[in-house]
Amino acid sequence: MKNFLFWIIALLMIAMWIPAVCFAEIDCAVPVETEYGKVKGERMSDSCVWRGIPFAAPPVGELRWRSPKAHPGWSGVRDATEFSAQCMQKGVMALEGELEDYGMSEDCLYLNIWRPRKEGSFPVLFWIHGGGYQGGTGRTPWYWGDRLAEEHDVVVVTFNYRLSVFGFFAHPELRKLSPDNATGGQGSLDQVMALQWVRDNISRFGGDPNNVTIFGESAGGWSVCTMLATPLNKGNFHRAILESGGCEQSQGLEKGYQQAEKVAAELGCDFNDVECLQNVPAESVIEKAGGSLSGGLDAKPHHDDHLLSGTPLSMIQAGNNYNKVPFMAGFNRDEFANAMKLTPKYYYTLPGQYEKRLSKMGFSQNEINQLVGLYPLEEFDNRPVEAYGRMLGADASLACPTYFGLLAASRQQQDTYFYRFDYDDFFLGKYFGAAHAMEIPFIFGNLDRLPANYFYNRYNMDKARQLSRLIQGYVINFARTGNPNGNGLASWPQFRPDDQKLMVFDADSRVEKIGVQKQRCMFWKEHENEIEWRE
Repeated sequence: MKNFLFWIIALLMIAMWIPAVCFAEIDCAVPVETEYGKVKGERMSDSCVWRGIPFAAPPVGELRWRSPKAHPGWSGVRDATEFSAQCMQKGVMALEGELEDYGMSEDCLYLNIWRPRKEGSFPVLFWIHGGGYQGGTGRTPWYWGDRLAEEHDVVVVTFNYRLSVFGFFAHPELRKLSPDNATGGQGSLDQVMALQWVRDNISRFGGDPNNVTIFGESAGGWSVCTMLATPLNKGNFHRAILESGGCEQSQGLEKGYQQAEKVAAELGCDFNDVECLQNVPAESVIEKAGGSLSGGLDAKPHHDDHLLSGTPLSMIQAGNNYNKVPFMAGFNRDEFANAMKLTPKYYYTLPGQYEKRLSKMGFSQNEINQLVGLYPLEEFDNRPVEAYGRMLGADASLACPTYFGLLAASRQQQDTYFYRFDYDDFFLGKYFGAAHAMEIPFIFGNLDRLPANYFYNRYNMDKARQLSRLIQGYVINFARTGNPNGNGLASWPQFRPDDQKLMVFDADSRVEKIGVQKQRCMFWKEHENEIEWRE
């Protein structure tokens, strides 16, 4: 009897002890050692979070418009419980309360980390925010990674990178000062340096440096393609997800230098006086030369033969030196299509005026005939404004550039996957459609956080969360293995040049052939440099 009781007690103790060994909780407040010093985070529900960790030296003074430099480090323990200031911008992407709470600064190269509150080595998801290279920040609530960390055992990293005139200012004198002959891609080089920081430090935060997935939306999607193309990223990441972006957002130095001359004049400096340019207060730089999403400097990385030698698309098409990793890409059905409704002349165009308005836009009669066939009015409830929106606000601007980026990669590798996000069952969804950025909170599980909570409430939240769980299932599988498929999920076939299929995310998610979208994209590719806008 004593032996029997002994074994019962022993088995109970083992049963209690095994979870503690396999899933030992960690104390989020215990300082973590990085290569630059110790940082202290805090608990956030069932995850740990570190906010505002510097990954580079402040790019101020003589470091303005230079490639990012290593942080000098710090002594003692750095508090990492508050977000950093966002990078200089005109506030176009700031949410109510954000700017006031954390401010805006040229000293903005910081990152944020969420991890599960247990021991282990977990896949890393590295998020690159959007904002047209003009705005945005890694601290926006629908980018918070706590729920992905808690529910899916991953480490999530968000960060800031230099924007607008601070991030993409090309200048011949600055190029001479660079040991790498680099200029005009500071914001993209910030992204590379943040990835290098993750490679060297993320294991101390529970992340697996040999399993890093980069993902980003809009300008973050453009950035994903730049990160794929640049030789500076060899070995820094292992999967890539591009959301509503493209692979041709870059330009040559000649155009960049022409823009720089205008910037210097705006700032009251002689063009060749770099010291003068670097001493103009940051607030004046952004006010006079920063522009916004609708104007100012044409913010995009440059072909300086350090970051890029051509457009990311051309480098991927060349096939030899780009970072070949499993690649997922997709777009939202409507993107900015419904912005057309804000312009009366388009909104009130009658069906009988469909072709006439296209002519006024600058299309030839031959092009009009093709467009009428590709975008038949009956598909758009006989509303020309809906057709114009799909043409220009979705396909020509984002959907087709995304398609061609994935198509180029699919000709070089097997592991490519394509999607389209169609879900519009939210507040004002029938007006906005499956609009730009609306897939983001589904991936992060943040439908109830700003700004998604403007559109989801107790009446439509349950249905949206079902789709969120589905999308997360595919994304997490892809992050773990490079293949989105897994138990309980409908099969998502690879996208191949000769078998072009995509996953449609909607209330009834399904696989479709690319269909007419291919012909539409071929039209926009053929005419991308020919159309003159006359209105």
